[in-house]
Amino acid sequence: MAWEFEQAGKFGSEKAADDYARRNNLDPRDVQIARRGSEVELNIRRSALDGRSLRDNGEGRRDGWF
Repeated sequence: MAWEFEQAGKFGSEKAADDYARRNNLDPRDVQIARRGSEVELNIRRSALDGRSLRDNGEGRRDGWF
């Protein structure tokens, strides 16, 4: 069984994406951080998002939620 992930946005650095995940108390096993060219994508496991209200103050983010 494969886990399903949702794209959570693009960030300027791995640190910015990791900081965002930590601010939202996401388990490191529930996130994927991948560099795509000059940007970094943050993906969050769908099951970790169920019923969760994520705080988003835009720090480090290059785009919004899809």
